[in-house]
Amino acid sequence: MKKLNILAFIFLSFLLFSCLGGGSVKQIPRHMSAGSKQMNKGIEWYQKGCYRKSLEYFFKAYELNSASDILDGVAMSLNNIGTVYRILGNYEEAIQYFDEAHTIYSELNNQREAIKALSNKAATLICMEKLDEATQVIDETLQMLPAKRNRGLLIPVLQNKGVLLTKQGAYEAAEELLAYCLDQTDSLDPMGKASLHFAVGNLMLKTERPVDAIASFEKALVIDRKLGFYKGMADDLLCMGQAYTQLGQHEKAVKSLKRSIKIFALIDHGKEVNDTMKLLREAAQKACIDISLTEAFVERWRQGKLYESPCRD
Repeated sequence: MKKLNILAFIFLSFLLFSCLGGGSVKQIPRHMSAGSKQMNKGIEWYQKGCYRKSLEYFFKAYELNSASDILDGVAMSLNNIGTVYRILGNYEEAIQYFDEAHTIYSELNNQREAIKALSNKAATLICMEKLDEATQVIDETLQMLPAKRNRGLLIPVLQNKGVLLTKQGAYEAAEELLAYCLDQTDSLDPMGKASLHFAVGNLMLKTERPVDAIASFEKALVIDRKLGFYKGMADDLLCMGQAYTQLGQHEKAVKSLKRSIKIFALIDHGKEVNDTMKLLREAAQKACIDISLTEAFVERWRQGKLYESPCRD
């Protein structure tokens, strides 16, 4: 069975705007706000799981913020580019972007965003199987963030540690830590909650508790569907398919994997399509189910023959 690399919760930097009454509003020159507009467009694409499209806007934001010498915007751009590179598997490049973002945020005395950059770096090191380095970065991050203070930052860092412990095979410690995180989900945004349920589901898979794994992945799927997070939905369904395979329920595995691979194909995630197709064909053979129509659509979409794409303007 394919071993799925867990994607730990990743902090993405957001620009938020508010209008406050009771005073004159200072007009910001249009060219000075251009970077933030590109950033927000990039975040919209990111939240759908259209990573290559989001990358285009994050680079635009970096260039515009650099030209205007808006340092926090420069650091946000770097952090977000690093996040996309990590997801796309360009780990070395991602580390460089996170390090630079951390440096700028530290110089700005913005500890909150510096912590996010470090957390992102730790998640990348976990994906690279550099577990000792990841441990050092997580410990450094926790030292910057005392326990029980600012749970919105603390819980994702602890989740990273739970994913790290899962990778190290320390399943009991991982489960205890992730259980604590689950008790604190009120401090997370919806994407963070989905990521946490996904991490728990992966731990259940690793410890051969497929029924519990399915329950966790279903919780993540409900949230990801509400968010319109295509990549998240595809990952959830893929892992549910793996869990059903563990149970020997191959017909249900086929149903989940068919739903997963269609999303992967429509958002142009080639590697995931290949990996999922292998699992789908194995499950279909065991369940004696004809998947030729799904195969035909997936191949058609991979050739660019589609009328609508979730990742097109």
